[in-house]
Amino acid sequence: MPKAIYLLLLFLFLSCAAFAQQSISVLHSRLRAESESAKINTYLEISKIYAADQPDSAVHYCNQAMKLAEGLSDRNSQGLLLIELGRINILHHHEELARRFINEALFIFRNLHQSEGITLAYDQLGLLDGQQKNISAAIEDFGRSMEFYRDSHDSLGILETYNGLGKVYEEKGDIEKALTYYLRILVQYEHRKLKPEAYFILLDRIGHLYLKKGDSHTALKYLEEGIRNSNTSSERDTQITMLNEEGKIYEQDGQKAHALAYYKQALSEAKKFNQPEEQAQALINIAGILKKGNSTQSLNDLKRALKIADSLRQPRLEATIYAALAGVYQQEKDYKEAMVALEENHRLLDSLLNADTTKEIAAIDSSYALESSREKIGNLQQVTKKEKKELDMSLAILIAILALLVLAYLYLIKIRRLNKELKAANQVKDVLFSVIGHDLKGPAGSAAQLFALMETEEFTEAELKSMISDLRKQTEASFELLQTLFEWGSAQLQGIKVQPKTLNAKSIISKNIHLLSRQAEMKNIIVSNHVPERTEIMGDLNHFDFIIRNLISNAIKFTYETGRIDLDAQKANGEVIFSVKDTGIGMGPDQQKLFLKSNLQVSYGTKGEKGSGLGLSLIKEFLEANNGRIWLESTPGKGTTFYFSFPAAKQ
Repeated sequence: MPKAIYLLLLFLFLSCAAFAQQSISVLHSRLRAESESAKINTYLEISKIYAADQPDSAVHYCNQAMKLAEGLSDRNSQGLLLIELGRINILHHHEELARRFINEALFIFRNLHQSEGITLAYDQLGLLDGQQKNISAAIEDFGRSMEFYRDSHDSLGILETYNGLGKVYEEKGDIEKALTYYLRILVQYEHRKLKPEAYFILLDRIGHLYLKKGDSHTALKYLEEGIRNSNTSSERDTQITMLNEEGKIYEQDGQKAHALAYYKQALSEAKKFNQPEEQAQALINIAGILKKGNSTQSLNDLKRALKIADSLRQPRLEATIYAALAGVYQQEKDYKEAMVALEENHRLLDSLLNADTTKEIAAIDSSYALESSREKIGNLQQVTKKEKKELDMSLAILIAILALLVLAYLYLIKIRRLNKELKAANQVKDVLFSVIGHDLKGPAGSAAQLFALMETEEFTEAELKSMISDLRKQTEASFELLQTLFEWGSAQLQGIKVQPKTLNAKSIISKNIHLLSRQAEMKNIIVSNHVPERTEIMGDLNHFDFIIRNLISNAIKFTYETGRIDLDAQKANGEVIFSVKDTGIGMGPDQQKLFLKSNLQVSYGTKGEKGSGLGLSLIKEFLEANNGRIWLESTPGKGTTFYFSFPAAKQ
């Protein structure tokens, strides 16, 4: 009998979840047509739905509403949102942060002389004190709320306070007192034709308490009442869920034929009304019934359910199916498949655990960020209030206060600038360590190993020559990478400083072709400079020199032996467009898109030459600083042409 009760509890939870999903969809569609002030309440409603299961989303929507409320100077809404943030943190046991939010809300409502808001704040403080086992403080908080609700004849408020007191005594372990308050609320709900969502949650709580008392018969009565009343719902997915749950009850009682009939009816209804998740759940239940009598059909049903879960992208459902598959395979002594299914089940559960942890951390971070921001705003508001009182005292005090405000403003600007610089420096540090760890560590380690071999082993002259050639390649690659790292790091930390002047592009390109001629000769690559003699541009010499050198070097790396590289330039619309064309390996559409969006990742040339991608990143930054641009055309296997532009020099 207790197992059946737990299944009924699960049904109530699933019904509430289905209702919540539909409500969220309606609320999101409402947002599109609402005014700014109306959106605040809608965001608050969405946050309340997400509060229990998705705290990060709940905090996000509260933050969205808070921005609107602050923009409209709506202090009442700010207070309500702070109470909701407190409630979210109470649900997830972040008591200290919850108390700070609620106390700030209480401060706002007291300043507004808003009795209803004050009462809501005391309700939440009562729940918080109860959660922290401070029962006397909780009862005092709820007592203050009750006074207001009775004076204002607010029956819903009284029910809310009863609910809070019930939770407090439940936390204390006083089941009888908790039931007293819960049953008082239930009497009020029973007279209504349309039962609110709180009614089903209340039946759930009462059922749990009777189970704790060991009175499973009474617990089942309250839970069945919830199912009976929910039967009037027009929501199709709720009816399908109920069929599945009724099947589970029959299955627990050993009436497998009845259970199978309910599961099949649930599957039929789910197919008819296009409810894929309910189809998957019905198939899992059917497979469980058939497991011992028809394992082949059981496996087929589970595989069908797995396809549905995969299409829905529901890892929790997939994990359940893999666990069921493992059970059937183990029964059939197919331990290899059973192990595969169990491993997949564990992988999915681990990913879900990580996702839930990430949501909790994101919610705490968002809450702390908002609370810190509001604390600063609150401090500034107190300072402003004090200044207003002191305005009448003297003009000298006014000037002093203004001076202090200016200094504070300048200080904040300085702090923001320093934080921005620190963040940029950290990013540079991360990239430098990443490149050093991945790209310099390998060549250095390989070189050390080669030196060790040369020191301890006997080699022929040809073998030594080959090793020395490998060492040269590794040291050249490391030197080139270090040089690029130095220039990139300097640009990131010190900023890109442009010293524009008129440059003769032809001569700079010729110089770099000469510098890189040895690399080209080693691969028998012909590099041709077709840039017209009097091609003059306006730009920074060092930047243009770096861009040309890196593009030619990259072209040599990715061009096959005996290939060719052609450089050209054309003047058009006040700029000079340069091209570096090679006959190398080329790039596919995905690589080209990646280059346009960010930077190319680490890749290897036609003879194993390694690139970090930092050169192209720095080229982009230099071109942007010099009012230029870069793009490319490429065909895999046929080569790549890089185009870049510089402003033409004025004649």
